[in-house]
Amino acid sequence: MIFNLIITLLALSLCEGKRYDGFMLLRGLPASEEHLEFFKNVTKNYDVNVWQPPGLVNRPVDFIINPDHAEMVKSEARNKNIPLEILHSDIQTALDNQTVNTYSRRNTKSFNFNSYYRANDIVNWMMDLKTQYPHEISLFSIGKSLEGRDIMCMKIIFKESKRRSKVVIEGGIHAREWIGTAMVTYIINELIHARNGLRNQKLQEIAYHYEWFIIPIFNIDGYEYSHTTDRMWRKNLRGGHGVDLNRNFDAAFGTVGVTLTDKQSEEYCGPKAFSEPESQHLRRFMQSTSKHLPISHYISFHAYGQLFIIPYAYTKKHLENFNEMKKIGDSAAARIKKRYGTEYTVGTAFDTVGYMAAGVSACWAKKTFKIPYVNVFELRDTGKHGFALPANQIKKTCLETMDGLMEVLKPRRTKLSGQDDFDEDQPDGQAMTTLNGSVISINVFLIWLFGF
Repeated sequence: MIFNLIITLLALSLCEGKRYDGFMLLRGLPASEEHLEFFKNVTKNYDVNVWQPPGLVNRPVDFIINPDHAEMVKSEARNKNIPLEILHSDIQTALDNQTVNTYSRRNTKSFNFNSYYRANDIVNWMMDLKTQYPHEISLFSIGKSLEGRDIMCMKIIFKESKRRSKVVIEGGIHAREWIGTAMVTYIINELIHARNGLRNQKLQEIAYHYEWFIIPIFNIDGYEYSHTTDRMWRKNLRGGHGVDLNRNFDAAFGTVGVTLTDKQSEEYCGPKAFSEPESQHLRRFMQSTSKHLPISHYISFHAYGQLFIIPYAYTKKHLENFNEMKKIGDSAAARIKKRYGTEYTVGTAFDTVGYMAAGVSACWAKKTFKIPYVNVFELRDTGKHGFALPANQIKKTCLETMDGLMEVLKPRRTKLSGQDDFDEDQPDGQAMTTLNGSVISINVFLIWLFGF
């Protein structure tokens, strides 16, 4: 009897997974290069989980720390006159407030945006939507994850659709960023209900303008692992150490903001570009999807920081159509702010968070397929909760972000097949100047030749 009780308790503890009782969420604001070095050493030498890594001076560094190490780090910081702010004294209590709901099959209305959901529940909901809307929705797997789970994509086309171009939306590439996956499921929900036009005629116009390809849980193994075993898990499940899938794409792979050797690092990018089955499947999917109609938008959802990030993450330069994307991002940020006052920062990764990163999916998509409108949304918040964003903020996050997304998706007159208009090595505006110069030269030649 006692033996059976012990076995039962052990099983329950294993199911519960890693806990973060007593872990503080700390924020430091480095005021010098010396301070930056301190934070880099903290992340290496102590039991911490970094939420916002060291970047530039005067950019915040967020991390949670084992209570056994907290006093040592705070003491060392005091000795160096580095202020540390306690954002949360016990992060496990915040994680416990991230309520996870169970979806009731064949009842799509029961899927709500006041709770988070496990992977199987999200996939089941998508399957039920396909059954409910068979003419608008097709559902397929772009391939299997490392552990054999299907990476599901929903394709939405309305009968009334103008089908001018394609939109690809990706979420959940980082496992612990639950709000990103929630946001992508919200987009699916809004699009499929836009058909009656009663909720939002502008959304209906946008919904009919494109073919939609939506992947809510790209890193499905890691997402499930963050529910069952370690809430703070970020990577896929390669070899027990994982690979950061959002550093595994062929966009300046392995050059900046990553490590090729430290497999335990959150930024371990793998031994080579596309070393992981998940990134390989996305490559094949994008190659197939880019045929026939062009892809006009690639949008990736992450957390946290309230940022609208414009490619390229691996450089400090503003390249290609950065200025156009900056205007779009500023308009989106203004729309987001209008609803609840939430403020977004717009720019490249270096502009916004102060560090660079290679191998990012959105950068690879833009670079490879010459997609004009590419951006990353880093959703709520700015650090009070971070990855532990409570469930009661899901709906508000989705509503305000949808406002901004509609600015991004406004139909625009763009030469989508004009791949020669983009030169990755030219600063923004220079490629267009070259193109305009060529047009002027041709016109002058025609005047000389034909006299008109």
